[in-house]
Amino acid sequence: MNFNRALSKEQTTCINGIFVLFVFLSHFGQYETMPWNNLLLAIGQLMVAPFLFYSGYGIMEQIQRRGIVYIDSMPRKRILKFYIHFCMALFLYLILSFLLGKDYSFVRIALSFTALSSIGNSNWYVFAILVMYSIVYISFKQCKKHGITSCVVFTILYIILMDVIKDQAWWYNIILCFPAGMILSKYKDWVCSIIQKPIFFIFLMVLAFSLYCLYLPILAYEIISIVFCFLIVDVCAYKEIKNSLFHFLGQYVFEIYILQRISMNLFDSYLNDWTYLVVCIVVTLILAYCFKKLETKVDGLHIFKNFS
Repeated sequence: MNFNRALSKEQTTCINGIFVLFVFLSHFGQYETMPWNNLLLAIGQLMVAPFLFYSGYGIMEQIQRRGIVYIDSMPRKRILKFYIHFCMALFLYLILSFLLGKDYSFVRIALSFTALSSIGNSNWYVFAILVMYSIVYISFKQCKKHGITSCVVFTILYIILMDVIKDQAWWYNIILCFPAGMILSKYKDWVCSIIQKPIFFIFLMVLAFSLYCLYLPILAYEIISIVFCFLIVDVCAYKEIKNSLFHFLGQYVFEIYILQRISMNLFDSYLNDWTYLVVCIVVTLILAYCFKKLETKVDGLHIFKNFS
């Protein structure tokens, strides 16, 4: 089994491409009845888990390579940059809401810029990523020797807090995949040796079942989502998954995720079935491609290069 290949940039990008397609089709199913709706509904939040898992893995890889230099750059190069990209997309949704005659309150619009509310866009994942980036920065800045432990503790506190604030489990029920990815990066040889053994997965599934029986379904689902991510790593270590289409889509995960509902909302009243789907796919890909070009130009502005 080749775990270096399984965790390479090319392979993880391809896997992300597969799951961003699932996310797109799942969200499209909220607007139109399609043959795969029940299947994707069954997969549920698990289709988003790899994004969090690989994000945690990637960040920890950078921390191990670059150390405190990378940590110090996170507010500018990770948090600010990601938030600016999100705000750029929100302005497109504001234009869309005007075109569609949506009358959102000022409070809702203001909250949408925190990702706690929405004006037609998907938002919980953006909020989760911003929180996890902040947790990583604070943890490794203040608890250098115990950074990952601090990340896990803060993430659990996030779960508890969001369980109180939000009445929707998807805001937090797979969030532990992020620190799980970090742990894989930090202890790669040890973790990879363990996840090759079936007993590891049997133990975690028994643990998840036990937590469910103890009326702790959220923690049970967190365990299941982590198992799912490790299974993907195992599969990729056993057999390389290579596809040019999925690799292409994997390079535009954020753009597809954040822009997909523009076409879905715009054409909802005019198209249906497969025509509606094809138009949404084409428009979303064009938007994603152009938006990424815009992101690159904004990232290169002098004011952001020197912001700290």
